[in-house]
Amino acid sequence: MAPKKPVALDVLTPAEESAPASFIRDLLGDGAQPAAALRLPRLSAPKLPFEPELDIAPRRAADAIIDALVEAGVDTFFGIPGGPISSLFDAILNCPRARLIESRHETGAVFAAAGYYRASGSVPCVVVTAGPGATNAVTGIVSAHLEQVPMLVISGDVAWAAEGARLLQNSGPEGIDIESMLRGVTRATIRVAQAKSASAHALAAFRAATDPERPGPALLVVPIHRAAAEAESPRVVSSPPSARRTPIDREVVEHVCTRLAQAERPLLVFGAGARAHSHTLARLVDVLDVPFVTTPRAKGVVSERHPRSLRHGGLAASMWARKYTARGVDVTLVLGTDLDDCAVGPTPYVSEGGELIHVDLDARVFNRNLNTKLGIVSELGEFAEAMLECVRRRGLRNGKIWNELKQIRQESAFDVEAFAQDDASIISPYRALADLESAAGRDARFVTDIGEHMLFALHYLTADSPNHFLINLGLGSMGSGICSAVGLALGDPERKVVCICGDGGMQMAGMEALVAAKERLKVVFAVFNDARYNMVYHGYKQLYGYAEPWETDFIDFAGWARSLSIPSARINHPGEITSELLDALTQRGPAVLDIRIDRRLQVAGGGRNEALLRMSALGGRDGVRLGSAT
Repeated sequence: MAPKKPVALDVLTPAEESAPASFIRDLLGDGAQPAAALRLPRLSAPKLPFEPELDIAPRRAADAIIDALVEAGVDTFFGIPGGPISSLFDAILNCPRARLIESRHETGAVFAAAGYYRASGSVPCVVVTAGPGATNAVTGIVSAHLEQVPMLVISGDVAWAAEGARLLQNSGPEGIDIESMLRGVTRATIRVAQAKSASAHALAAFRAATDPERPGPALLVVPIHRAAAEAESPRVVSSPPSARRTPIDREVVEHVCTRLAQAERPLLVFGAGARAHSHTLARLVDVLDVPFVTTPRAKGVVSERHPRSLRHGGLAASMWARKYTARGVDVTLVLGTDLDDCAVGPTPYVSEGGELIHVDLDARVFNRNLNTKLGIVSELGEFAEAMLECVRRRGLRNGKIWNELKQIRQESAFDVEAFAQDDASIISPYRALADLESAAGRDARFVTDIGEHMLFALHYLTADSPNHFLINLGLGSMGSGICSAVGLALGDPERKVVCICGDGGMQMAGMEALVAAKERLKVVFAVFNDARYNMVYHGYKQLYGYAEPWETDFIDFAGWARSLSIPSARINHPGEITSELLDALTQRGPAVLDIRIDRRLQVAGGGRNEALLRMSALGGRDGVRLGSAT
């Protein structure tokens, strides 16, 4: 009997597919089983010399989405799997050029993605399941919106529209309506209505997220039945989005440069929106010879070691910035900040009657907390370059303030001058920071979470470059720094990352340390352990005149870390944090330091409550004041 011709079940003709099992057995030989009985995987047909090579594997819409995003430059995906989004996770796992980072909480995934973008410059994607997966991500998405971090968020959904039934985790209009929930904090909300258009919809959402004039998160909702359906992958050619340039008025540029050059006490204020233009700003400071200050979110945009730096203003402002602004500033140029209460704080950037010039792409930030005399809508980099050219061409240079600036900088920038030598028996927060900074080295990245430790980190750490220091202060969410530390290390694994966090934030988001452990990331989680919500404690006392304890028992974070197989150390005294200790603990990944700080200490006059008292109705406007009613 002649041998049977090899046949793969996936390439049977329609007639053969509907043939009875007896026909299939006759075709394959005695003892053969039909595909349904054998449950054979869908594989490509055996290649025969006389047959053309065909790619006959089915392509799901989920595969088309991931392929399109990878082709657009998205290579790292963060998230937690779940039923309604399982096809997307399967597509990521089967895409050779895609990397999946499995987070421990959805909002942690978004914060990690934001940190990854900050370190790498690559746009990330966050993938969450329907219902609680999407709602868990909301806090991180709002933060990314306020920080203007471009990212794509893909949410799964159940097949409610196809069945017309009531299904668990329905995220569409008949359920929690995730699109309406996130519409105000995303650049676009797009739902995949047809499998064949899934990849095009994904690219449309990606393009919205990366709009250079207003980057931020964009939402793509992919129902499970659409993701799993077969779909072709059309070739979509999309040029990168470009900013809609507004011609710069050269007369306006000359006016700004002239006013700064002629001012008696001028000031440049750099916000986080100017981060991408650090090099231009540093050159502008030099040729114009004017002192500068950054907002807290922009700490390090130009090195704080620069001879014209007043370090940062606003929340926990340096003593240099406080002294200089207290003397009165007559002409101020602000670039890339909305000047909220945390950006201004105890450092009024312009005196009464002075001239504040504000440059930003968003005109809504003008004339908010400080009166704007001249608001200029412009791309920041182009405006700074135009200023640099004008100053050089016309020889504009202030020079009047140099002696005063040198005098101010000869004094300490810190409220505790010898903080690095403090040898109190209980380690102070500022000594802990000095030891961490020395032990980690100049190349390390620092990120701070939100809490009382944040004020110390802002005040005492010195940022040398735009990528040296990170704080997610747009929303100010506890846990954000812990998760962002993971993303920073993923984006630049060669550099050590030191996360300054508190015991409260670690209780909220500490399990994200497991992601760092799995990926073997050199992250030092420095837990400033004070066994209470210390910022709340001190703020409550300032606002209401008495102290609610807001305490817990001390948690042994060193022991907790060891239970997760993460190296750790307990720090009680000054000098115990050394480079040798950090190197030993981070040989194979992350480490946890349980630092038992003196919780009685504060940064003088640097908290958010002081800022609120100065700038809001709580500060006495309309007769409102804070304090106990008794």
